[in-house]
Amino acid sequence: SGIDQPTGLKNPPSGNLTVMFNSLYAAQQKQEFIYNGAEVESSSNPLAHVVLRGALDETGKNIPNYHYEDLLNVVAMYKAGNFKNPFVVVDTNHDNSGKKWEEQGRIVKETMLNRTYHPDLHQMVRGFMIESFLEDGRQEPDGQVFGQSITDPCLGWEKTEALVRWLYQQA
Repeated sequence: SGIDQPTGLKNPPSGNLTVMFNSLYAAQQKQEFIYNGAEVESSSNPLAHVVLRGALDETGKNIPNYHYEDLLNVVAMYKAGNFKNPFVVVDTNHDNSGKKWEEQGRIVKETMLNRTYHPDLHQMVRGFMIESFLEDGRQEPDGQVFGQSITDPCLGWEKTEALVRWLYQQA
């Protein structure tokens, strides 16, 4: 609530969207709290928005939350809460892709197609979080591939550029 810029709030790994929307509500309200020993008040952040990252069930199975019905559910939760500036970002990696970095382009394209079926999706689903680096994939920290991630697996520069150009053509 004290950050004066767009701020994405991801659903927790459990996939609980109520927790995410409770966080969104808190971010969009004025808050009073102690910071560095002083009582401060934030003004609220009307640009806070949700980021769908997928989830893991109790057995460790990935549960994506970017499909058409999932997005409609998020739109309904936005409307039920009367939030300011409803905005949805889809995280194309993490549990939405099962950390299969190659799936990110397909997820973007499916989401863009789903936006064409419903006016609320077209209006609210407006961004993607794409894991990208210089080279495709990932390596261990002692790896020898310059420009390849040592954390999450990523799309390389060329695939990222092609995906961004494809998105631009859709606008």
